[in-house]
Amino acid sequence: MTNETNETNETNRRAFLASAALATAGLAGCTSGDADAGDSGDAKIGGQPTRTLSEKVSASERLAFGETLDLPRVSITLSEPESTATYRWEQDGEERVAEAGEGKQWIVVPVRTENTADRTVRLPLTVNFKGVVGETVYHPGRNKSVDQKYIGGKVPSGGTREGDVMYLVPESTSTAEFRVLYEERRTDGKHQVWWDA
Repeated sequence: MTNETNETNETNRRAFLASAALATAGLAGCTSGDADAGDSGDAKIGGQPTRTLSEKVSASERLAFGETLDLPRVSITLSEPESTATYRWEQDGEERVAEAGEGKQWIVVPVRTENTADRTVRLPLTVNFKGVVGETVYHPGRNKSVDQKYIGGKVPSGGTREGDVMYLVPESTSTAEFRVLYEERRTDGKHQVWWDA
């Protein structure tokens, strides 16, 4: 091989390594583990399932939809889920529509959280609520309604957040078999709680 070929190969190798390093650095900021991170109300695009319950979740508490979980500094209520193929909301005086798509439907779960402390507290984020059907986990999908979607994050004492968390599931899924697993590590410890029908 000539010196020119060696130099070209070395230049290509360096360019590849630099690209890989940039890509890795860019992905490093994609984690949702930052306790101070805001909440967009959107977790996984489309809410597609990304894993199954490979290990048994030993949630210490089970609640029915409509019941409230009281934690230190925070209360959480999940209302009865509803299923729909078309999600409608109003924005700027116009009706907007999101279609679930062929063979799919939305399971919509109204969530309400409240800061019960005497100081600013971070309320649970959207990613803390996972939909479960059988052993399949569904992450909250993109809810385009700014006014109707649940968005967690920091609120002052007495502050509340409420809105819809949406899960895109097969159209054969019934709300009776749909459960929500709340998982979060807070300052007082790790919490795993089920809501179901």
